[in-house]
Amino acid sequence: MLLTKMLWKKTPMTRAKMKRNFGSDHFSLPMPIVVCIIVGLSFSGLNRASAQTQLQDGADVQLNNSLPPEAVGITVDQNLGNRIPLDLALTDSLGRQVTTGDFFDGKKPTIVTLNYSSCPMLCSVQLNALTTSLNELKLKLGEDFRILTVSIDPAETPEIGKKTKNKYIEQLSAQPGADEGWEFCTATQPVITRLADILGFRYRYDEKTGEYNHPAMLAFVSPEGVISRYSLSIDFPPDQLKLALVEAGEGSVGSPVDQFILWCYSYDSSSNSYTPQAWRMMRAGGALTIVVMLVCLTPYWFGRLRAPKQARTEHLA
Repeated sequence: MLLTKMLWKKTPMTRAKMKRNFGSDHFSLPMPIVVCIIVGLSFSGLNRASAQTQLQDGADVQLNNSLPPEAVGITVDQNLGNRIPLDLALTDSLGRQVTTGDFFDGKKPTIVTLNYSSCPMLCSVQLNALTTSLNELKLKLGEDFRILTVSIDPAETPEIGKKTKNKYIEQLSAQPGADEGWEFCTATQPVITRLADILGFRYRYDEKTGEYNHPAMLAFVSPEGVISRYSLSIDFPPDQLKLALVEAGEGSVGSPVDQFILWCYSYDSSSNSYTPQAWRMMRAGGALTIVVMLVCLTPYWFGRLRAPKQARTEHLA
């Protein structure tokens, strides 16, 4: 650009000359400008040819990937239908030896989360959001369902797990059974790896930072230990949480009305939420309309049947 300005100054054009050049049948530019344009196009062509040659030769090309390297492969494979073994050895927050079978006893559904106490951000954000939703949830923690949080850090001790548990239990003022219903457990690396594989929880330890790169996940598990649904966000609306628990409970959680509402909804994996099904709601509305009509018209029909009998009786009298 600077070279163009310099050349332009050295070859000034008068207004008359510009008018003559631009107004003639043949458009013309000063020769120095033409030279600059040709040189610029030549360099552009060389750069494009060089890039094409690199691609053809298989050379490494730097691409702008929006996903940071440490996040590659950090995801959750939704292994719906997988069954969690009942013999995985865990240690609860009181230091007692327990197994996964103590939580999947065939009576209540369980929410399973994988976190760790020294997580600098994501775990706290996720579990704080969960406690907020639990306080607004009509179902009772410990009575209607359980929560099992297993640390992905094999070095974590039951004492640390106890402190973490107390931190969140104190926030659950609307859930009096939280202390019994929510357990924080630790485990050995083989158990953690096996449980994570069954849940489809893909995480990785970063040796540089000493932290775990991991996703946010809630797994809703049936009373028998079968994974029925996932929530992969850090926002858990109480109504969505309730529907997932009712589904996982397989009839053991919620009222008949809750079961009916669940029937009218289906899970949309793209939005990670339950959405209403129009055709089911139309069927339900049609059935309800028929029932209401029968209830309203039955007295009328019986009245019509009685009327001729009463008329004949009066006529004979």
